[in-house]
Amino acid sequence: MDTNEIIQNIRQQQRERFVKRYFSEEKEGPTRSPYVPVSFALIDNQDFRNGLMAKPRFRTYLFLRRRVIRGSLPKDRIDVFENYWISGELAVSVTLEKLSERLQLPKSTVGDHIRQLEQDKVIVVDKIPAARAWDNREHQVFILGTCHEGEERWFLDEVFGVAAKADSKIGSAEGFKHHPVRSVRTP
Repeated sequence: MDTNEIIQNIRQQQRERFVKRYFSEEKEGPTRSPYVPVSFALIDNQDFRNGLMAKPRFRTYLFLRRRVIRGSLPKDRIDVFENYWISGELAVSVTLEKLSERLQLPKSTVGDHIRQLEQDKVIVVDKIPAARAWDNREHQVFILGTCHEGEERWFLDEVFGVAAKADSKIGSAEGFKHHPVRSVRTP
């Protein structure tokens, strides 16, 4: 098989995958993107590029952002979907142990990253007492932004001034107060 045949075969396979994906999206709606969207305005911001983006804690932020809960999950111990997403908040609950394992970092480093991200005002950490969780353990919920009428606003964008502030309540993580967490049903 010569080089031209190999290239033609690759192009044919790419066309087939594209057509298959296109028709499946028509029937089932758009598929979830495997990418974490970061705006060009944010990437073009020199303070962001030379600041947070260059710091090790940025990968922890991206990991959290990738796992924002936008639907009901069967093993969600504190009902993040009902208590946060429905209230218009982009949130995720992951234990520090799980973050440490997935990021292959020591737990103390992950804890430092979370504290630094909170100080940077790109996340808000909400501590859920053990009495309100199904498993009777304390949990942390990381709030990364808000979502109103399908428009997601990330605190990160607002901190670096690349997103318009809708009002003082949504403006940034500084002073951000979420809706109170409702008690969780016991399974």
